[in-house]
Amino acid sequence: MKDKIYTDIICKEFCKYYKEGKEELHCNGYEILRNNLTPYELKMLVGSLKCGDEIKNHIPAKNKKLINLVCKRCDFFIDGCDYTDNRSEPPCGGYIIINLLCG
Repeated sequence: MKDKIYTDIICKEFCKYYKEGKEELHCNGYEILRNNLTPYELKMLVGSLKCGDEIKNHIPAKNKKLINLVCKRCDFFIDGCDYTDNRSEPPCGGYIIINLLCG
């Protein structure tokens, strides 16, 4: 189950796929961020990125290392992923944040 504070920062702010009431579903990027950062650390890091809508909706270039770390271990990857398959859609919110933090 999702933790509300992480959901607010990661999913509601960055994920095109987030749907209210589906809190039991989450991506591997969400898991990585929740398991490695406190809510305060995550909020400060995201705030320091000065993320506007243009960044949130940006489809980043494929990063094979991040795809292996984040995407290929994600429960949603099994059913196919428009981002990793052909970049026709943006990645999940967790991937976007991790990509921005690594970039």
